[in-house]
Amino acid sequence: MTETTTTTPEDTRILLHKAASELSLVCDGAQTQDRVGYNGSDTKFGNRVAIIPPQDWTDAMAWEVHQMLLKYKAQLAGYGVDYDAIPEPPRPIALGDPRGEARQKARAIDGLATRKVSLSNDTFIVRFDYDAHCVSQIRLVPDAQWAGAHKVWYVPASSAAALRAFAEVNGFVPTDEAAAILNAVKAEEAVLPEPKKRVVTLEGRKIVFDFEYDADLVYAVKQISGRMWDSKAKTWSAPLTSGLEALGVARAWDFKITPEIEEALNGDIEDQKAREDLSNAHDWDIDIDGLGKINPITGDAIELRPFQKAGVAYALETKRCFIADEMGLGKTVQSLAAVQGANAYPMLVVCPASLKMNWEREARMWLPGKTVHIVDNQVGVKNADVVIVNYDILSKQKVPLKAARFQSLVFDESHYAKSRDAQRTKALKEIAAEIPADGLVLALTGTPVLSRPLELVSQLEILDRLIDFGGAWNFKQTYCAAKHNGYGWDFKGSSNADELNELLRRTCYVRRQKADVLTELPAKGRYTAEVELSHKAMATYRAVENDTMVWLSENGQQRERMDVLAKITTLKRLAGEGKIEAACEWIDTFLDSTDRKLVVFAHHQVVVDTLAERYGGLRVAGKDSSETRQAAVDTFQGDPDARVIVLNMKAGGVGLTLTAASDVLFVEQGWTPAEHDQAEDRCHRIGQDEHVSAWYLLAEGTIDDDIYALIAKKRLVVDAVTDGDDDVQDSILNDLVKTLVKRTKE
Repeated sequence: MTETTTTTPEDTRILLHKAASELSLVCDGAQTQDRVGYNGSDTKFGNRVAIIPPQDWTDAMAWEVHQMLLKYKAQLAGYGVDYDAIPEPPRPIALGDPRGEARQKARAIDGLATRKVSLSNDTFIVRFDYDAHCVSQIRLVPDAQWAGAHKVWYVPASSAAALRAFAEVNGFVPTDEAAAILNAVKAEEAVLPEPKKRVVTLEGRKIVFDFEYDADLVYAVKQISGRMWDSKAKTWSAPLTSGLEALGVARAWDFKITPEIEEALNGDIEDQKAREDLSNAHDWDIDIDGLGKINPITGDAIELRPFQKAGVAYALETKRCFIADEMGLGKTVQSLAAVQGANAYPMLVVCPASLKMNWEREARMWLPGKTVHIVDNQVGVKNADVVIVNYDILSKQKVPLKAARFQSLVFDESHYAKSRDAQRTKALKEIAAEIPADGLVLALTGTPVLSRPLELVSQLEILDRLIDFGGAWNFKQTYCAAKHNGYGWDFKGSSNADELNELLRRTCYVRRQKADVLTELPAKGRYTAEVELSHKAMATYRAVENDTMVWLSENGQQRERMDVLAKITTLKRLAGEGKIEAACEWIDTFLDSTDRKLVVFAHHQVVVDTLAERYGGLRVAGKDSSETRQAAVDTFQGDPDARVIVLNMKAGGVGLTLTAASDVLFVEQGWTPAEHDQAEDRCHRIGQDEHVSAWYLLAEGTIDDDIYALIAKKRLVVDAVTDGDDDVQDSILNDLVKTLVKRTKE
């Protein structure tokens, strides 16, 4: 670039250029720090004049720079520049647009061929389009400094020998001024320093960086997600999940990477992308031999839905993962199918006590021929294909469970293990550590984990996946909105949720919501949830049941219908009241796992009132006036915060519209298919766009199972509208009495 005609003394321009360059070196446009470098309005102009050689400045530019620098006088003093010692340049008669002139001159410099070396004062300016090899090479030049604001490297004149070697090897063209100094260096002195030790290795699921200390390189490594410092080995490492970032840093800084390691890293990056795609898939081509084909209660054909096949494929691919589908999408069957597909027996299921019976039922339905054993503190652990134990007794049974040599572990409602210090969490972690590498460890949860990422830490430890996120500390710092409150660290928040979701899906997380797979679901589906009564409730039930069985065995089928109905109704009431605690646990889990609303049906007043009082007070019962009932319905339909309504089956089972919900829970049962169908259809009617899920809470070991099976059977063969409810009720009641009488004779 030719020198610009100017009346401003050369010394003044040089001093102004030096001052402008000092500020440009530290400037980021006031994006992250105040009073460091230029403010937002001066950033572009300041950076432009810094890369324009002072001999190319116009008088207007020199005057404008001097006026601008006055506001940065204090900063300049900190960089060793005395603003008052810089002579004020003469003001041009016609000032014009000095900032526009700087923009044009800077663009002219940008238009020069790449790989240029120029000289400004006693500093070389090295420009080139990004090239990883050039970056790693110029870092070997002593005191080379990257100026990110205007994308050039600054090299002091004292490093001319190394810069000449760099320029010659990499095809750089120096300007005349730069060439004069570079060519003065003796050829034998023009050598680059030997590269420092920089090696990348793989250790398990970690990428390890071994290098001699370099402050800039340490900063670069710290930008890798999940990086960790090993103070004993004096090395940095990053999880394989950060392979792309790690490879980028390694290449830019000229690390030694063997072809085998590069191939392994690239392969893992491709595997992660494939897992992410599979995590979002709604179908997969996979067949699992040995799964059940018939529901033994209803006689219906059963098979995996397409999205469930994708979930099974994901579990088999990752081996240790969350199956986090929304409630009602079949997490249980997916885990059973995955274990069957891997032949990972014996299998241990850890779940809340209220779900043990449901797991037994599902295992017997989907895994015909497999033995199932439920652990309690009296019976203990026994050999079986599927062993089921509840969280409450896990620590007591830890020793025999660890010795059982399980090949797979499923922990249901995995948020039960969210507290790292809880005894059950510690026991679960020890048991999980005994599962072989080719076995399965699956965490089932319907709770949206991304809203409370801190709760994931202990669950990821159990899955042996925390290393994929850089360890507990890095996970909490990155994803838990870490902040220090003056007393300690607070990790209760959520941050970088999108990044966490992507990383989870690439490693160990599959989640589908009902809306995602709506087309695969029938318009209405029925599901059962088996629960246990408390010891006290079951004792009361058994006492009455024994009396009833004796009464029925004494020619009970010839008793008056009303007498029989009264006896059976007492058993139904005791079962219903005994399920209140389990119903609350189920409802709490539902509300915590989704933002949807829930319609709850019960029969007896104490059940309806207790549940309504606990969940907001919305109720439709026989004792309520029509105005009160309609007000409750209107609130439920219109208020987004009103998430639960409880209805008596007789009072609320017909005539009402509750399409704000698509989930129905029956805590107690009626007597006929039509009674249940009508109750379900409070949600499944015109205006409902979603799949309706009807859940039936059944108390194990009571007449609940018998009634549900009889109603399901009757639904297949009877049209309740044609036959009439009374006829169907009599038929089911008679069949129930026959079943109970037969049981007394067995």
